[in-house]
Amino acid sequence: MVSPGWGIGRRVGFRFGILVGALLVFPFPIGKIPKTEWLGDLLNKPLQLAVRWFAQNALGLADPSMIGTGSSDRLWDYIQLLVIALLALLGTIVWSVMDRRRTAYPRLAAGAQAGMRYYVASVMLFYGVGKILELQFPDLPPGWLDRRVGDMSPMGLLWTFMGYSRSYTVFAGLAEVLGGVLLLWRRTATIGALVVTAVMANVVALDFCYDVPAKLYSLQFLIMAILIAMPSARRMMAAAMGRAVPEVPPPARMSPPWERARLIGKAAMLAALACNLWFGLHGELDRVKPPANELYGTWIVDSFVADGVERPPLASDHDRWRAILASSTWLWLSSLTGEREGGGLSVDDVHHTIVFERDDKDNATTKQTEIWKYTRPVHDQLVIDGVHRGKNLHVTLHLAPEPILLARGFHWITEVPFVR
Repeated sequence: MVSPGWGIGRRVGFRFGILVGALLVFPFPIGKIPKTEWLGDLLNKPLQLAVRWFAQNALGLADPSMIGTGSSDRLWDYIQLLVIALLALLGTIVWSVMDRRRTAYPRLAAGAQAGMRYYVASVMLFYGVGKILELQFPDLPPGWLDRRVGDMSPMGLLWTFMGYSRSYTVFAGLAEVLGGVLLLWRRTATIGALVVTAVMANVVALDFCYDVPAKLYSLQFLIMAILIAMPSARRMMAAAMGRAVPEVPPPARMSPPWERARLIGKAAMLAALACNLWFGLHGELDRVKPPANELYGTWIVDSFVADGVERPPLASDHDRWRAILASSTWLWLSSLTGEREGGGLSVDDVHHTIVFERDDKDNATTKQTEIWKYTRPVHDQLVIDGVHRGKNLHVTLHLAPEPILLARGFHWITEVPFVR
């Protein structure tokens, strides 16, 4: 419980922090509850208009794009953070003048901490369960494994690192879920905040070191976790140094009607978080991890016949395939010169047809659909007949062995380091 009689610096800092936090999380939980997304977008409109006006009139910038790209480090996000800070500063001045007689805000501090706990918990649970279900870091498909490490972006290297080890990804997800669950109850909130602080410190380090465009977003949750744990910081330090720490007195209870309202509100919040998890992640399962087709894997070309002419494997031939790399929904065509052409893939194992949807060279916004026939004389052999870019092809291929990265596995005893 916050003690009365705060100093002026603490009061002003608290007011500024409350306003910044409120603007950052607004309109949570609206927008997270299923079927309220439209209302969340509507409530966000005033801030979006303020950001656009500030960018154009105060900074002299062209209209920054607010289109969602999966990045939280867009120019729009930095301008929005600046606008939030300025609005909070203005609000702090007005608040401090109009409420200058008040010396402490214990109830508001308790309410703000509860709101932060639920907000951070909702995000930790969402990303934690997403990791456990392999939604954030799916298994590495053949097309990804065929890339050179030097051709990857730093973020691509990190996604490869995380996607390789299912056990490590689940461990990271369980840590996030543990922290999120502990934050849902006041008695376990401090230890939950410590768990989230450790988890998010690692996430922030990875985002900065591997150039993941989620730096502002991850920093926000690291700071919030620290703020949740901060009221207990002195007690934790004293306990760590072996000093006696008195028991925390239970919070003062309100009148029975208000207690019932509080419990109903808590139950509603927990139900909203559960619905957000279910509807937010359930629809992603089939999209991110569809069932594998029977061509899944890397197929090496043995012979390549185009318009009846055998094409020898010359290193300068950019039209002859070196291999095809098939995932559940995507196909890569890799040439002998190292060029790759990708497109959507669907396989009909009843009629033995391959539907390949590639980009049109003349119009990048349209797709060209090619339908090929295939046969598999034996398990590790494949024959494709079809038309690709106007040429009749007859291609024979064999299934490549599993790469070392996937075949190596785990070893308790290793006499000599195995590094390649």
